[in-house]
Amino acid sequence: MKMLHVLGVAVLFGLCACAAPQPVLKPMEVDVPVSVPCKVTAPQRPDFALAHATPAQTIFEKVRAALVELDQRKAYEAQLESKITACN
Repeated sequence: MKMLHVLGVAVLFGLCACAAPQPVLKPMEVDVPVSVPCKVTAPQRPDFALAHATPAQTIFEKVRAALVELDQRKAYEAQLESKITACN
């Protein structure tokens, strides 16, 4: 009977030695892009100079208003582009 226990323990140890080794799990850092909502508000639309032009104004006054509006639009577009690039 004692021999049977010794034989059982020997077989048990033998089977344990044959078991496949467990893989070692190592933590990995993975960079995954996550989309986040853009929290930038749109700039206030300016009051463009040419919107106030009247037919009674001379051509020189209208051209001056148009040139001022070009500068206003360039500044407004620059603000819009900076807000858009902040979100990307």
